[in-house]
Amino acid sequence: MRRINAVLSAVILALFALHGVLGAFQLLDAGTAIVKALSHTLETLVAIHFILGVKFTYDSLRVWRRTGAPYFRQNALFWARRLSGFAIMLLIGFHANAFSYVAEGVVRLKWFTTGRLVAQLLLVAALAVHIIANVKPMLISFGVRKLKPRAGDILFIASALLLLMAAAFIVYYLRWNGQ
Repeated sequence: MRRINAVLSAVILALFALHGVLGAFQLLDAGTAIVKALSHTLETLVAIHFILGVKFTYDSLRVWRRTGAPYFRQNALFWARRLSGFAIMLLIGFHANAFSYVAEGVVRLKWFTTGRLVAQLLLVAALAVHIIANVKPMLISFGVRKLKPRAGDILFIASALLLLMAAAFIVYYLRWNGQ
């Protein structure tokens, strides 16, 4: 089950990068790719990943309850993974709400307010924490022996993409608000 989740995580990471780059280009008026099908595929895979994460968390909590040894301080990384994943799920709702408004059967954009900008930047931050906390375990599950170079490469690329996405949200906000 964990191996399936690792493969799912890798696919989600690749689709997320594609979604983020295409979306950033759209927000910057540098592209017109339609990402609706990609978005729905990504939503479905993220939902499955979330369900598996809830199951793994439940299993861990059962063991901790049975043994009476939760070791919360020693498991800070475990909780960072869980809490950032939960935050992402919450913020995906705000993301979808900001960019998928349908009125009278036509997709329209809502005014991109400061609140929407903050929600998008929080999503980027939660994604950064989640990716940073989970890259090494994902590589270990694939049997990668030399973690540092691979993890470093993935983290560098993810950081660059997340920075692009954050910048695109900010530019989009500034354009909406005439600044």
